[in-house]
Amino acid sequence: MKNLSFLLMTLCLFSTSAACSSVMVEENWGQFISNIAKGNSQTIAVLPGKIKAISHSITDPQAIELVEAISFALINKPLATLQATEEIGTSADTLVQRFDSGSICSVPAILSYTKSSVLKYYALATEALKKAGKPAAECLNIMQAAMAEIQQEDERGEMKWGNKSFNPVRASG
Repeated sequence: MKNLSFLLMTLCLFSTSAACSSVMVEENWGQFISNIAKGNSQTIAVLPGKIKAISHSITDPQAIELVEAISFALINKPLATLQATEEIGTSADTLVQRFDSGSICSVPAILSYTKSSVLKYYALATEALKKAGKPAAECLNIMQAAMAEIQQEDERGEMKWGNKSFNPVRASG
C-alpha cells in the first residue's frame, strides 16, 4: 500500500486533476508545504497548477499554511517563487488569487508569529529580494510598505503579535 501511495504521489506531482489534488491535500499535505517552504525547485515550478487544482478544496487553515510556506520560499528561491505567484495572479478565480505575489509579498499571516519572528523573517526576505534585483523590486516595495504599517501599529500599541516562532529552513532542490 505504501508503494501505491508513493506511485500516486509521484504521478500527481505533475498532474492537476481533482483526484490528485484531493489525495495530495489528504495524504501529502505536510510534505507539500515543507517542500514549498524550503524552496524546492520542482514543487515551486508546479505550484501554479497545484494551487488551481486545490484552491477550492483546502480549508482556511490550510490556505494560511500555504500562504506562509510560499512566503518562506521567498527567502530561498525569490525569483522562482515570484514567477510562480505572478502566474497565479493571472487567474480570474479569487480563490486562486489568494496566493498571488501581492498577497505573498505583504508579510502575510503575521498575526500568528511573535514580533521577533516577524522581524527575522522580514530581514531574511528583504535581503533575498534585494539580492534578486530588479525582478523582485515590486515585491520588496510591497513588503517594505507592509512592514512600515505593521511597525506603526506596533508603535501605537495596536499590533497583536502571535506566539508562533519562525525558524528558517534551508533551500532544497
